Amino acid sequence: MPETTLHMKIDTRSVDETLKKVKGRTKDPKIPFTRIHRQMQVRVSGPAGIFEQLRHGGTYRGVMWKYFAPQYTRKTDGITVPAWGGVPKIRGNGLVKGRKRPSGARVKQGDAIMQDTGNLRARALSSVRITNTRLVMGTNLRYAAEVSKHHPFAFFHLPDDMEMMRQTFREYFDNVR
Repeated sequence: MPETTLHMKIDTRSVDETLKKVKGRTKDPKIPFTRIHRQMQVRVSGPAGIFEQLRHGGTYRGVMWKYFAPQYTRKTDGITVPAWGGVPKIRGNGLVKGRKRPSGARVKQGDAIMQDTGNLRARALSSVRITNTRLVMGTNLRYAAEVSKHHPFAFFHLPDDMEMMRQTFREYFDNVR
């Protein structure tokens, strides 16, 4: 089965004229794109990035992630069983177990969402192609595009990210004169 890919693109048409002016005056015109890619990796996967900020649900960078949904509501007594279980069973002894995560582990109260195996967070923007005029970044994990529908993680938050990109290009162009 072919892998689906989730990508973010930066089109440089608005700075093409400036790129032409500095061409030949710098060793590597890919430098600002590399810096932007690193900044976006920090904003997504870093210690204060989206995965960390929304580990228990909430809103950050303009998107909302919901915490674990309840497993079900019992028709017999109307009790809603949370994702982590812990509610006494109707039949038999013990408590209802937590929902299984993709790794096979059970959900526990306080667990971080979207970080069961850590694969998505680690590879969120690991796929990158940089040319002299284009930056394409994303992930090649098969499930990333589907996950992103409910828990967006790879996106540009405007105007903050646009300002970071402008500043990166400004600093770069100032240093190549």
